[in-house]
Amino acid sequence: MKTGLILEGGAVRGIFTAGVLDRLMESGVYFPYVVGVSAGGGNAMSYVSRQKGRTARMINVPRNQSYYGFRQFLESKRIINLDKMAYEYPFKQFPFDFDTYFNSGITTEYVCTCMETGKAEYFTEEEDCERLLTICKASCSVPMLCEPVEMDGKHYLDGSIADSIPIEHALDMGCDKLVIILTKPGRATAPTDYGKFKAVIHSMYKHYPAFEEACFTRVERYWQTVELMEEMEEQGRIFIFRPTLPAISKFEKDSEKIKESYKDGYTQADDRIAELTHFMKSLESVESRVG
Repeated sequence: MKTGLILEGGAVRGIFTAGVLDRLMESGVYFPYVVGVSAGGGNAMSYVSRQKGRTARMINVPRNQSYYGFRQFLESKRIINLDKMAYEYPFKQFPFDFDTYFNSGITTEYVCTCMETGKAEYFTEEEDCERLLTICKASCSVPMLCEPVEMDGKHYLDGSIADSIPIEHALDMGCDKLVIILTKPGRATAPTDYGKFKAVIHSMYKHYPAFEEACFTRVERYWQTVELMEEMEEQGRIFIFRPTLPAISKFEKDSEKIKESYKDGYTQADDRIAELTHFMKSLESVESRVG
């Protein structure tokens, strides 16, 4: 029996997650299983490599170093330059500790949406630096704004399209309880509805009908997952961190708002460390009784 950690995506909203994880790292709180979706994957990398503050610095980077925005469009002809985030940041601006990551002993997965099937696929990598970064890039690749990422002869985009909060997969991986870090404050903030861009989606992905369908049914699946999450929370099987402040933009540029969201996550984790510890010990007591 084990507990797992699920990290929701949300682009810049992942700064809240960074705040929570930095406080957990300070307290030495680590989980045997971690699964990240989109921006949650970037958080997972820094958490598993035990690099406190790294993700926060990446997200609240000075505009002249950012991987998205008008400057990037001028430089690379792309609004979002994920090559910069995935392949430049880890070796230059924000060095990534590959050795600690690969020797962590933590099973870490990243959710990507397969364009050929429209289904979620869950990738892990334990020794190849380049492949790890490519997996993370694929999980973060936003439809309409990013090019599909090819791996193993198939094509992938943002993992949140097919599985925004991979609860059922984490259970299939042997987790009995879950800690989930969300990036939206509650039901008032709905996920992106790609059905509003139906003509654009069809024009761009008409050769991938299963992926089109996944985009158009994403919101329905998301709310079904939220219902499952809330049911399991009532059962005491899920512990949730969620922002208390209004949701910031997915591509927020206001540095102060970003800092406040980070502080929200860090403070909440600090306030709830004892509660989280009790939640984790309740799992241990169940394990001891079963054993």
